[in-house]
Amino acid sequence: MNYSKYTRLALLVGGLALLSGCTRSISNVTSEGKTNAPVFPDKSDAVRAEGSFVNVDNLKQMRHGLTKAQVYELIGVPHFDEGVLHVKEWDYIFNFTMADKSVRTCQYKVLFDSDMKAQSFFFLPENCLTPQAAIKPAAVAPVTASPAPVHKELSAESLFAFGSAKLSADGVAQVNQLANELSDDVLSGNQLIVTAYTDRIGKPASNLALSQARAESVKTLLVENGIPASHIITKGMGDAMPRVNCPGKTSPAVIECLAPNRRMTLDIVADRSGK
Repeated sequence: MNYSKYTRLALLVGGLALLSGCTRSISNVTSEGKTNAPVFPDKSDAVRAEGSFVNVDNLKQMRHGLTKAQVYELIGVPHFDEGVLHVKEWDYIFNFTMADKSVRTCQYKVLFDSDMKAQSFFFLPENCLTPQAAIKPAAVAPVTASPAPVHKELSAESLFAFGSAKLSADGVAQVNQLANELSDDVLSGNQLIVTAYTDRIGKPASNLALSQARAESVKTLLVENGIPASHIITKGMGDAMPRVNCPGKTSPAVIECLAPNRRMTLDIVADRSGK
């Protein structure tokens, strides 16, 4: 019968688990997968005493957090009968062909934590592959949270009179406050995008021009407050991307209904201009 690759893998792992009989730990492994003194078994006790010629590129990929299945895929099953399931250490005998074509044999140990994730790695001797080709567990780049995007939205009603691009007194106060909040640290390496939107009332071309003029008015006041013009991008979107749809001819009720569409957004994004 022909088995798939994964079926053969499952049978092999299952067979090794049965052969292991009882599981054991000789290095006093903690629940975190650590030990103060790794203990290597005698090579004569190995079920594969000749060891294996491990793929060095795979060995370089050994790192913290790998599952046992991933370790198996990289460097194979352990060479001692310490078990496959529910044990915290796997031991190997690895052969390496050196630059002068000689073969160097070393032992290698992987320790697992209580979640069965690889956490510690040891060679015997410790300098097994130095100086020719020292191998250490691959460094895992620290995961740093990306800065949360800065997004602020203002109602055009609070900034401008209806149909006007001139900032109202309240609008001037809001933009001045915004300028005070924009420190050099916030804008360092970033750009401020000022985007204005109108409602559908009027001709599309006029709405587009009005929205651009409103965005420019905000930019002008920001610059007056010391924000470098090179950090500010303005966009007039006219009546595009409406938030609400209010049918009917122009009337006070429709104008009020369309208020959510008349808005100004401010976004701080990374500067991609290459400056």
